Amino acid sequence: MRYQKRTIIIVFLLEALLAVGSNLLILYAERESEDLGYRVDLGRVRQSLAEGKVPDAASFTYVTEIQIYDPERIVNENYTVYPHRDGTLYRIIYKEGQTHFWPILMINGTWLLVMILTAGIMIYIYRKIVRPFRTVSEFPVELSKGNLSLPVKEEKDKYFGRFLWGMDMLREKLEADKNDRLAMEQEKKTLILTMSHDIKTPLSAIKLYNRALSENLYDSEEKKKEAYAGIDRNLKELEKYIEEIQNTAREDFMSLSVSDGEWYLSEVMDSLEKLYREKTAERRTRFTVEAYQNCLIRGDRERGLEVLQNLMENALKYGDGRSIRISFADEEDCRLVTVENSGCTLPERELPNIFDSFYRGSNSKDQKGSGLGLYICRRLMQAMDGEVFAEVRDDSFAVTAVFRKR
Repeated sequence: MRYQKRTIIIVFLLEALLAVGSNLLILYAERESEDLGYRVDLGRVRQSLAEGKVPDAASFTYVTEIQIYDPERIVNENYTVYPHRDGTLYRIIYKEGQTHFWPILMINGTWLLVMILTAGIMIYIYRKIVRPFRTVSEFPVELSKGNLSLPVKEEKDKYFGRFLWGMDMLREKLEADKNDRLAMEQEKKTLILTMSHDIKTPLSAIKLYNRALSENLYDSEEKKKEAYAGIDRNLKELEKYIEEIQNTAREDFMSLSVSDGEWYLSEVMDSLEKLYREKTAERRTRFTVEAYQNCLIRGDRERGLEVLQNLMENALKYGDGRSIRISFADEEDCRLVTVENSGCTLPERELPNIFDSFYRGSNSKDQKGSGLGLYICRRLMQAMDGEVFAEVRDDSFAVTAVFRKR
């Protein structure tokens, strides 16, 4: 706030200085104009007297009277004395020009309007931009601290209204994700504790059977076979619990909601091209988007863009940087969008696994990542009744997103 006040004071001081400077320039110009006027008239009178003529004072603007010079006559006005060609001295009485104040009034009025307009603009900026911004300036800091319960006051403002609405939506989404994550962690902890307890029963039985067999407590082959059968039965039960744990670990661990809507392919492609045209140019990667026929796509527009962004990021990360090409094809009621990058180093045998969660191919050793990009793509595409698949083409790697046409 102190900086803003200082800025306002500096602006008004500059305008005041400019206004004073403008007045001084106008006064100087007026004075120069006045001096030039009566001096020109006096010069014309002197020229006429030198030629032997006595001009009429009425023909001049600043000269009021031309008379033979009488040293005894007292004159209280401005005058000068010029000789006639015959030697007679003439007194030329003149008046200096009057200062015209209307230019000064006009320029000062203009500066007053400028100052009023400046004050209005600053008040408008403060009310519509600075004050709403100050309201939310600490909000991102609170979010970073994990304070997700702080609501954002709604502002009906064309500059910050949608921004504040989006920030509040972000807060609600983060809070919901946090609650979901806590609930899931609680469920997983409960499940692990329950399964740990359940596993103890078959494990204890196996220990007993194993101890009995190791100490030759069974005196007949039939009892030994029963013991082996008991061990086998409890091992199968353990395998079942382990499989349940694995399935639970593979279950949805993130919320990937998809809205049902429709959008034109060109909308997403324009956004995608705008996002990556400069990025690929900086890396000197040839980025090509083939011609396509626009069509209406079924699904979530933002999620569709997210899928294609993930494919582009993979192409930038795991390609050799020479080229990335986006091509299109139609198959029945679907539009296929393929992102292909040059320089494939992924073995073809790993293709079936690249869409699994947390899976990272053998070509990702030197690249940072979580192994979730393609997994999220498949989840989102399946939620929109689509699909995504990958293939190795000679020296290139291509991932195709299959969108349903409306």
